[in-house]
Formats: sequence, C-alpha cells, structure tokens
Amino acid sequence: MARISTSLRVDEDAKKAATKIFKEYGLSFSDGVNIFLHQVSLTKGFPFEIKLPNKKTMKAIDELNKREGKSFDNVDDLFTDLEDK
Repeated sequence: MARISTSLRVDEDAKKAATKIFKEYGLSFSDGVNIFLHQVSLTKGFPFEIKLPNKKTMKAIDELNKREGKSFDNVDDLFTDLEDK
C-alpha cells in the first residue's frame, strides 16, 4: 500500500484528544486517520450514524446559546422539573 503525504486542518483540541486515544491502542494519529478513511471506503459512507437534531433539540440548543435555558442547583431539582411535565 503506497502512502502519500497530505496536510489537514483540524481542530487542535479534537486532534489532541484523538491522538491520546489512538496512543492507547498503539496507533499514531496518521494510523487513526487511515483507519477512518478505510472505514469510509468500506461502508461507502460515514462509519457511524449522523443525525440532524430534531426541532425539540434545536429549540434547547437555541435556548442554551441565548442563555435562556433552565438551570438547577442539583440533580434532584432537575428530575423534579422533568417529572412535572
């Protein structure tokens, strides 16, 4: 299998996190990217499910971005609020 050199622009934090995980498997970052590319080729698409958020999720994301979402002091209060619906 021939190898070529390429340049990628990736998110720095994502690369660091992925590199750490690849290292646990004895793989380099390049090895991990190659595995991903092979899986895309084998499956003829992404090797994992990709979904667009539904309307309810988009509304929640929008509320959080606008800092309009509810907040709770503890998990019990969160579950109480959820049970009241």
